[in-house]
Amino acid sequence: MRAVRTNRPNEVKAAAWGHRPARAGAAGGVVLALAATGCSVGQGSPDGWRYLRTGSVAVALPKTWRVRAGGAELPGTLGRTDAALTVAGAVPARAGRLPSDARRETLTIDGSRAQVLSYAQATPDGRPAGHVEVRLRDPAGHPVTIRAWAVDGTAHDPALLQEIVNSVEFPARQQ
Repeated sequence: MRAVRTNRPNEVKAAAWGHRPARAGAAGGVVLALAATGCSVGQGSPDGWRYLRTGSVAVALPKTWRVRAGGAELPGTLGRTDAALTVAGAVPARAGRLPSDARRETLTIDGSRAQVLSYAQATPDGRPAGHVEVRLRDPAGHPVTIRAWAVDGTAHDPALLQEIVNSVEFPARQQ
């Protein structure tokens, strides 16, 4: 399924869905797949991935991504970023600007209740991208927000965002 930009800013629709806006583009299947697999959330990472540990949380990402302050990114062509991951201590102020059709689900990730939002939104340079945002509290009760996005068709893995959400864990709990 390919994403197509519509005449409205920041709206993307999938060609196979006709004229309905894509609720989450590449991320659309994330929450549905997580709900179907349930127990796999917070259960590790795929082969060939590594963990990014920031504070009390660890998130897996492909080894091809570059680690940077507060997260990681997948460099693309022409100096653009094709995917990124950030980990923050609280829900940033811009969280109120999520698309109204963002899919919202509540899951348990490594023993913690989490709100997972998935949606489609264009990147600042206009390319269609799937986004996922995970909001939860660490074992000490501090808020954690994990955001990941990937430009449609560039991540080389249609389950990329799902695998990132599946990998979230609190290393301190595993001791």
